[in-house]
Amino acid sequence: MGNDHSISRRKFLGAAAGAAGAAAFGSWAPRAFGGPGNGVGERLVPPGKLGVQQFSIRDAITRRSIASSTAAGIAPTMGFLGGPDFPDDPTDLGPLVPLPGGFQEVFEYLASVDYRGIEFFSFTQNVNELGRQPTHAEIRSYLDNAGLLSFGTHTGGLAAMVNPTTRQTQIDIAHTLGHTMIGTAGDPVGGGGANLLANWEVAANNYNLVGAALAAEGLRYYLHAEQNNFNFFNDPANPQLSRVHRIDWFTENTDPSVVFFEPDILHSYAGRARFPDPVDGSLWGAPLDYWKRNAHRIVAWHIKDGSRLVPPPARGVNPFTQTIARTPTFTDAILAGEGSIGQGYPVDPDPAVVGYKRIFDEVGQKGSKFAIIESDSGPGPATDPGRSLRHAKYSLQNMLGLRGGVKAKGKSTVADEAAYESDAD
Repeated sequence: MGNDHSISRRKFLGAAAGAAGAAAFGSWAPRAFGGPGNGVGERLVPPGKLGVQQFSIRDAITRRSIASSTAAGIAPTMGFLGGPDFPDDPTDLGPLVPLPGGFQEVFEYLASVDYRGIEFFSFTQNVNELGRQPTHAEIRSYLDNAGLLSFGTHTGGLAAMVNPTTRQTQIDIAHTLGHTMIGTAGDPVGGGGANLLANWEVAANNYNLVGAALAAEGLRYYLHAEQNNFNFFNDPANPQLSRVHRIDWFTENTDPSVVFFEPDILHSYAGRARFPDPVDGSLWGAPLDYWKRNAHRIVAWHIKDGSRLVPPPARGVNPFTQTIARTPTFTDAILAGEGSIGQGYPVDPDPAVVGYKRIFDEVGQKGSKFAIIESDSGPGPATDPGRSLRHAKYSLQNMLGLRGGVKAKGKSTVADEAAYESDAD
């Protein structure tokens, strides 16, 4: 995929509301944060693999677009998308501009700041865009016009995927949108039943079944493990599992050729912190070692950053926050790469929190996995409706600046190092 989105941008400007649309577009354009000295070595996350999770920008997708608002005689939602010195100067939020809404405008925005793809969690937008929800073919046309790819989807809940009819629906959607991986977040086994081995045996067998069915269609099925997956069994019939993490059992008891993983970096470390060993109090191994051992099964990352809560919570509680007080009156989402998780030890006090540079440098072949930026805290309050798109924009620049040399992190755009050889892989 090329870097030139000028055609789709002009198309958006024609659809937007004249001067208002032009003003908004002007504020979206990315800036270069420096030249070749900005980082040393190859990019650790190639531009062609960088995308955003729809959940992180869910408020924008479900917001009415500038174009439809203007056509209806309604003022579009206004917000701040960041100025040239943000976030180094947290007061530089840029001008107040109309904010894009709906799939088409948000895709145009993402392309304009150098995203290459999106991972879906639903296929609905503000109903006022069309008077109905879009078809999957229409969503594909919005992607194509913007120059984006569908990287994957979180719409593959296990219950739906075990059913051949609803599984086929997800397969058809994948073929229409063009993605090659389907998965879901959360527990393969939920509720109190998650304590019992028998329920996990059923879930593992079902994952193997679904994984094989998708593989026959050229697709991969993955688990997006969240915090409870790192808990222990508590099965009276199987006391030998009382010190076994569920994620480790699931990894060992599913078929590595058809069942894959999409680690959520923050949730992995939060799960480690929340569930100490019931006997000796130790924490779930070194996450980096687990990811290395299973690198062949990782299809994508959720690049979700966070920082340690101060003061720290009691042991066994998620110790991370995804927001930052940039000023005494301005709370923002932590950008990918600026939190203690992204920077790693010693910024984070846990030596097992190694930082993004080591993760993307050491786990598997560089550039082989999708890197999907997300924040659970992306959408802001009503007073800051531009927060999620601002988070997406500057998080991308941080990740493009992640290099494999002596400098751990810088900020950049695709244009400022267009010669990167793995751009299209």
